Amino acid sequence: MPTIKVEYSLDVQAGAEKLWNILTDVQSWSEWHKTSYIRSAESGPLKEGSAFAAELGGIRWSIKVIKADKPFSICWTGRRLGIQAIHDWEFLEEGGKTRAITRESMSGGVLILTYPIVKRRLSKYDYRWLVDLKSKAESS
Repeated sequence: MPTIKVEYSLDVQAGAEKLWNILTDVQSWSEWHKTSYIRSAESGPLKEGSAFAAELGGIRWSIKVIKADKPFSICWTGRRLGIQAIHDWEFLEEGGKTRAITRESMSGGVLILTYPIVKRRLSKYDYRWLVDLKSKAESS
């Protein structure tokens, strides 16, 4: 079964706690990142076991948080159109800044036919998300 993996990192002039607070407030994503649809069954920041729906990269996903280690890492998983996705965020503080790392993998039989398109879109989308997170953290 084909698998796509992407990973990006940027140094951010903000603490891990600030990055965590921005990223886990899904209701505010559309204010700083191009997400046109968010539906959460619960209010407040994400935590392990949280579930929500979002349109990310033009696809609506049902998402469940499978790991949350505040304020250093969060990981969620989603399934859509025969694709299983795992998205992991990590925040490493060092010397007054934080290295923000995003890693995502997707696997599924449908990728046999769509691999180049999905790889290109996922790479572009995840990098943009990281840049948007950095911009939001450094401007607020």
